[in-house]
Amino acid sequence: MNRSKFDLTKFLAKKQTIIKDDQVFEPNFIPEYLVHRENELTLLANHFKSIISKNSIITGKQVIIQGPVGLGKTVVVRQFGLTLENYCCAKSEDNIANLSFFHMNCRRQRSWYLILTSILTQLVPAFPIRGFSVDELLTYLVKILKERNQGLLICLDEIDYLLSETKGHDVLYSLTRHHEGVNHCEQTQISLILVTRNPHFQKFLDPALLSSLSQRVIIFEPYNATKLFDILSLRAQQGLYEEAYSNDILKTIADFAYKNGDARYAIELLWRSAKVAEQEESQYIDFEHIRKAQVSIFPIKQSIITDLTSQLKKVLFALALLLKHEKNRAFVTTNELQNKYNEICKKSQEKPRKQTQFWNYLQKLAGLGLIELQVQNRHQNGKSAGRTTLISISDLPVSDLLLLLDQNC
Repeated sequence: MNRSKFDLTKFLAKKQTIIKDDQVFEPNFIPEYLVHRENELTLLANHFKSIISKNSIITGKQVIIQGPVGLGKTVVVRQFGLTLENYCCAKSEDNIANLSFFHMNCRRQRSWYLILTSILTQLVPAFPIRGFSVDELLTYLVKILKERNQGLLICLDEIDYLLSETKGHDVLYSLTRHHEGVNHCEQTQISLILVTRNPHFQKFLDPALLSSLSQRVIIFEPYNATKLFDILSLRAQQGLYEEAYSNDILKTIADFAYKNGDARYAIELLWRSAKVAEQEESQYIDFEHIRKAQVSIFPIKQSIITDLTSQLKKVLFALALLLKHEKNRAFVTTNELQNKYNEICKKSQEKPRKQTQFWNYLQKLAGLGLIELQVQNRHQNGKSAGRTTLISISDLPVSDLLLLLDQNC
């Protein structure tokens, strides 16, 4: 009988050499300090500051937060809401309101019934969750808040999933107009943060609801590469061992993620690169680990490569050979690549193409998303020495690429 070579006990006992704390890279992790979202936090604080006063009669407030995935919308709102709730709890005797924060993901809880029962059972653990309509649940919620003299700040993340039907608009309208006595919500402080990826979200609201939600819209803009590097630096400091990564590794990941300004992708790519490095029993993350990690997130179809012309395959093969030999380099120069390409052509007894055609090959491969081209200014003795092009493979592991191209080159 064949025995498995994998020793699970030994694997579990083995100390991690790259990752210090996996939780730092979890989507729900809330950093103590959020870089490059100070302005958005300030806008939220200014907008909702009035709701924490116990003495003033303030109706609930609403805000819409818009922006594509991976821009920190959820983590900013969660940090803001939890901080606000903790502040109100600590200052309860200083004329500060009794305020609770709820973060509800509408993609997971796709109905008002699930949203309201979740809130009610957290406020009143013994609350029965069956046998009530949505309107009845809303009435009970308002009654409980009145009895406790309590306010709510509710974040409805990915709100689009709740507004696919007319009833979704009706309930949201009731929550936003409680100061007018709609659905018996008068004198009850319920504030809302609506989070959406849709840049045209307002167009899908009926006129009455749009009027209620027009107080404030906060738009999250994409991160640039420098900001992504700062975000990765903080996560790496908290989650990785210091000797396991370099600033060049973080910068490379930030440059890859910059295409979409997506911090979530950048953080996941760093974590997956660390996992690949640990699996290979490396003491540090190198550029090949990043390429392998990218494939596990967004694989490139092999058919794109196999359909390349012979000359394009040779250029790509030359680049893979150079990067395989220099694991700690993410890029090679045009001159280095062309020399390697000429060498491969001569071995296969083919005539290498000239400079103009070689450059066209690079443009073609870049257009297919197989390589990255970066133009940089060169300097010698403080003076400009022209420009050079740096070339790298986008998101395919060099080792896999070499196996795929070796038989054709």
